[in-house]
Order: sequence, then structure tokens, then C-alpha cells
Amino acid sequence: GQAAQPIISINYGAKLGGRIKETLKYSLAMAVFFSAFWTALTLMVPNLFIKIFMSPTPEVLQIAPGIIRVYGISFLLLPLNIFSTYYFQALMKPKAAFFVSVSRGMVISGLLILSLPVLLRPDALWMAMPVTELVVVVFVMARMKKYTKELSIS
Repeated sequence: GQAAQPIISINYGAKLGGRIKETLKYSLAMAVFFSAFWTALTLMVPNLFIKIFMSPTPEVLQIAPGIIRVYGISFLLLPLNIFSTYYFQALMKPKAAFFVSVSRGMVISGLLILSLPVLLRPDALWMAMPVTELVVVVFVMARMKKYTKELSIS
């Protein structure tokens, strides 16, 4: 996202939609790669992440894999959602970028963190981020498609 944003922005100003679409293609390919990589890593070696951030007790190592694996599902959509904020900013769509950032970081995730344990069961808390990313990606895909379609081809 950080690498693509200036390229997309400059080409947006120059009205070179073809270049933006090419950059978008490569950026989305990288998002898919990182999605697969991080999700696979959390599913295969969940305790690695625990050991990076803390000195775990045996009890923590026993319960952590289930939690990390559930939370790690969010990594399937997270790179796309984060990239979209850079993409929307580069296309002068600050409202869309702001909506994605605030929805992911506070509004949707916050509501789910508070409601999932009450509505389902206490350990449903860990589903908050995967569900948040899923809800946000629906908006992201619709806006990305719309804004990309509006680009002039040059």
C-alpha cells in the first residue's frame, strides 16, 4: 500500500488509468500472497506468535493455538482492507479510506467485541476480527470496483 500509493496518485493526477490498473493488479497479487502466507503461518504454527510476544506458561501454550487460529482467519482479508485505504487515498476518496479505517479499527470491531460473547459464547470474542474484516471487505470490493471502473484508460 505504501509503495503503490504514490504511483497510483501520480498516475491519477496524470489521468493515466491504465497505469493505475496495472499497479492495482500487482498490489492485489501481493495482498493475496501475504494473505495466504500469514494465514497459513498462524494455522500451522500458532504458538510461534505467542512466543514472539511473551514468555508463555504451559497453560497459555495449551489454549493459545485455538485462539490464534480463529483470530488468524482475519489475515485472509486484512491485507486487502489495509491496501484499500491507500488506494482510496490515492484516488482522492478520503471518505472511503476513512470509513474503512474507522470501521475496522473501532466501530465494527468494537461492536463485535462487545456483542459476540454476549450473543454467542465468551470465546466468540476471537471471531470479532475475522467477522469485521469480512464485513469491511464487502464495502471495499464494491468501492474499489466502482472507482476503478471510473478511471479513464490512457
